[in-house]
Amino acid sequence: MKKLRFKNRNGILYFGVGDRLISSKLKFTNVNKNIIIGKFRDGRLNEELGIGINEGTPMINDLLQEVVEDKAVFVKHKTIIAYRSALKNIMPYFEDRLVTNIKPIDIKKWHDILIARGLKRQTISTARVLLKEAFNIAIMSEFVETNPVMMVQIPRMKRVKRKQKPFSLDEIDLILDNCPNQQVKNFLGISFFTGMRSGEVLALEWEDIDFETDTISISKTIAQGIINTPKTYSSYRDIEMLPNAREFFKNQQLQTGMKNSYLFLNTKDTYYGSNLALYKNYKSILKRLNIEARTLHNTRHTFASMMLNNGIDPMWVSNTLGHENLDITLKVYAHFMPRKEKMVIGFLEKRYKNGTHH
Repeated sequence: MKKLRFKNRNGILYFGVGDRLISSKLKFTNVNKNIIIGKFRDGRLNEELGIGINEGTPMINDLLQEVVEDKAVFVKHKTIIAYRSALKNIMPYFEDRLVTNIKPIDIKKWHDILIARGLKRQTISTARVLLKEAFNIAIMSEFVETNPVMMVQIPRMKRVKRKQKPFSLDEIDLILDNCPNQQVKNFLGISFFTGMRSGEVLALEWEDIDFETDTISISKTIAQGIINTPKTYSSYRDIEMLPNAREFFKNQQLQTGMKNSYLFLNTKDTYYGSNLALYKNYKSILKRLNIEARTLHNTRHTFASMMLNNGIDPMWVSNTLGHENLDITLKVYAHFMPRKEKMVIGFLEKRYKNGTHH
């Protein structure tokens, strides 16, 4: 980068790079010189001042847009929505800065701003992924030599673990008895007694339901109006239809079984693009019944805790939820499993009674 030059002409600050000097229309003072230097370093010598340096060097925000467009080709629609949301946590901060003018200290200050806003570590990490890949493009294009994102770690953040509060069976009954219509009741009943994610429930088609074997085949989900593959490979699963859930599936068959291939239909007799309408009903029910507000995802937590708390095999629960392994299930739900005051190991006591194994 060429050196920035200054000149005092009749008390007016002129500046430029190379031989051409531009009037800043500001007084020649150290304060105004520092303002120009700051804009020069940030790549923000704007149109009003008529400066055009570092031509061909991209703005970081342009590279960020390129990263998201490239990802849109091979990642799920829901992920792209998350990435576009993450851009809102990056672009306003870096504005129109050139990729060559962003240093590690700028990344640190950006982290500090996001943390001060109360953003979660995962949210910041998602934004970092995009910013890191934008700088990787800049490196491949030989605009910069190093990636400043890689030089700065996310500071330690105080994690506040949200404790899940499952619904009791009495609360479940109360909620289901106060649904505004049968479809909302069936949706919530199936959610409570299968542990399925709401997107998985809404993506179900009648061919996925086998009343002869009492099984449910889960192979897709709905989010942002798009039918997608499940969250993970382990989310592809066939699960047992409990008698409680079967009742709601049968009731829903009477509602929509002859109208469409999908179980749950909106007012246009097509599948729901999201759970928003049903979620509004759910929130309204809780408020009307004066039951503590909880997310719709809590129906899934309620199912898991209900099963484990009543001694159901943790592996069965894990498979039903579609977790990748039992460790995930135990990590989240182990505190719901009943604990015995004293473990009785019968086969050892019998063998080694009286201090001998003869």
